[in-house]
Amino acid sequence: MVEKKICNVVPFSNGASNLSTTMLGDATTILAACRDRLVDGVSAVFTRHIGRASDEFIAMADHASSMEQQQLCSSAAQFLSNRSPQLLQQFRATYIEVCTQMLSASTTPRQTQAVELPNELSLLDEEDFEEELAITKLTTRAAFNCSQQLVALDRRLAVLMRVQRMMQEDNPLYPGVIFTSMLQALSRMDVDRQLALTLLQSFERQTAPELPKIYAEINHYLIERGVLPKMSPKTSMDPLASSGDGIQGSDAIAGQSGGLGAPQGPNQDVFSQLLHAIQAASSRRSGGSGWQSAQQVGPRMPGQGMGPQPFASSQLISALGELQRGQADTSMPGLGSVQINPHGSNVLRQIRSTPMANWSQPIDVMTMDIVAMLFDAIFRDPELPASVRAEIAKLQIPVLKVALLDKQFFSEREHPARRLLDAIAQAGIGRNAQDEPRLLAKISSVVDAVIAGFDSDIGIFETQIETLGDFLQDEEKTASDKAVGMVDALAVREREELAEGRAIAEVDSRINHRATPALIADFLTRHWRLVLVDAFARHGEFSTQWSESLQLMDELTWSVIAKSSSQERDRLVMMLPTMLKGLREGIEQVGRQDIWNDFFSDLIQLHVAALRKDAPAQPHPPAQSETRKVVASNTEHPINDDYDGLVHKLEVGAWVEFQSARGTRNTLRLNWVSEFRRVFLFTNRQGENAMTLAASSLADHLRKGTARLLSQNPLTERAVAEVMEQVMPASVEPTSESRPRGYAWE
Repeated sequence: MVEKKICNVVPFSNGASNLSTTMLGDATTILAACRDRLVDGVSAVFTRHIGRASDEFIAMADHASSMEQQQLCSSAAQFLSNRSPQLLQQFRATYIEVCTQMLSASTTPRQTQAVELPNELSLLDEEDFEEELAITKLTTRAAFNCSQQLVALDRRLAVLMRVQRMMQEDNPLYPGVIFTSMLQALSRMDVDRQLALTLLQSFERQTAPELPKIYAEINHYLIERGVLPKMSPKTSMDPLASSGDGIQGSDAIAGQSGGLGAPQGPNQDVFSQLLHAIQAASSRRSGGSGWQSAQQVGPRMPGQGMGPQPFASSQLISALGELQRGQADTSMPGLGSVQINPHGSNVLRQIRSTPMANWSQPIDVMTMDIVAMLFDAIFRDPELPASVRAEIAKLQIPVLKVALLDKQFFSEREHPARRLLDAIAQAGIGRNAQDEPRLLAKISSVVDAVIAGFDSDIGIFETQIETLGDFLQDEEKTASDKAVGMVDALAVREREELAEGRAIAEVDSRINHRATPALIADFLTRHWRLVLVDAFARHGEFSTQWSESLQLMDELTWSVIAKSSSQERDRLVMMLPTMLKGLREGIEQVGRQDIWNDFFSDLIQLHVAALRKDAPAQPHPPAQSETRKVVASNTEHPINDDYDGLVHKLEVGAWVEFQSARGTRNTLRLNWVSEFRRVFLFTNRQGENAMTLAASSLADHLRKGTARLLSQNPLTERAVAEVMEQVMPASVEPTSESRPRGYAWE
């Protein structure tokens, strides 16, 4: 018996492919094994991270902006805690069922049939559209992150199934099938649609980092079974292939340090996506020939007909170090005749035009391009103070070196180099001519320390962040001390405005919902109300004085109710001395001590009656209107539109630029927000030039454009977002892990 060998040359027929007759003999078994590896691998990853997913939903519920969102997140956390085993079991069964249906459909030759058009066009159901859109977005992200593995898998499945090309809609292992099966599994468990979509998104978040590895393992399994063990250099993006397999052009980049390979985790997502997007754009411009490395098209050194040897990354970083410290001149190898000012705003563009850059590794050249784009975005940022722009420009070469050494720079918001840039930019906001020189001197010393001391250890950025932070902290304390008196006065004034309304509301809630004797109702309305007003105005609603005043009022109304048990009578006898003492001290504090004796005499009779279980249950007449001028119970500014909502969410530290009627602009920081968010205090960096605005007035300024809220996202995050918007194709979104927080990607 001659053993049947599998070769890489596949005879394609002109007719329709028939899976049952043309597939390799053991193809069905191999496909089933691939299917099981995928569903079991994804399920195992999700199982490991279910606890983390549940914790995320609990945290989201705690910070939810609405009751609906809070309930949705709580329900998701509860579902994962209680029903995840059943979900994974249902998911596996559904996925196998969907795969079987897809393979069965592929065995039936497609026939062209006349299609009868409907009389009227119909729109897709809104709920179906939302589900389809969600699956499309998740599938796009997964396909993007696993692009290399999926390209290799598509070609191997095409060989296995004897078709010329494996289309996405026919591939049972495509990410979209995973997400569709998960959504169907949730539906079969009678999960609410909105909750199902929320759980689906969590499923994608938890499994996305390890999905490329799962697909790589499936490719490896197919290679072991002899399915296309070697791949054509022109189309292969096999993640298992070595850098020496003869792959040229754009695929060669994958073999470089940092590689164009599929992202290995969230910290590489931004850089990987940018590389893919730039490569794709270059390929489109070159008519599909792909991105060519600089070493292929760059200038040649004299006497070397085949082109120069590429600069190693270590050589490039060493050369940049000399430029950084101003030690390089035109005799430096690779610098050529380009005159470089290491502190100029366009230094990266100058470096990019040198032979040194053209001789560098492709991945390093593209890193230079991305960092140059990043600084272009930084310099265009309208919120970057002009006074500190020149200082930030001096850090271009150190930041380029950081990016060459550590690709996490692009994704990690808390990366030390990014934090230093952000701190410098933030420190310059709202400065005036008086204190700007002192700040610039400090920033300059910080920048100079980085330039002089940074080789490869990014710890120097941490050190200089602390140095600048100590300086700014001292300034913040000085400014805060200046504003203390204003804050205290504003807080008292606001509480005084609200105290009467709050006191009346508290009294009314006691005497209008129970049969309160007329004596008690009159005492609370006319006298104890003043005690509540005083406690609220002087100390606030979270004070001990306010809570004790409310408690004494509650104890008084309870004390005159008929006591039906010995325990209640004992409690009344024990609490009377303390309660009476507190009531008397309260009315003495507001100057009403003259009414105490008469009130106390009548109160004793009510207590005696309560102990005898024959306390009068006589409803009190409503108090006179002149003693009950009710203030609006909603103490916060009502939210009527987006501007009111924006004001409601403002936090201390936000910067707002105000424009006067004469056109002058003044940038002030929100120094204090009143307890009930009705009053906002703005000051400059020194705690001076104070301006107070009511919530409605601030919203009106924002509405008219005479005030503008500066971005609360850091400078580098704004710049990264702008670069991504420039290079990312419209049909591909950044992944959830890499998208900068605070930007509306969806």
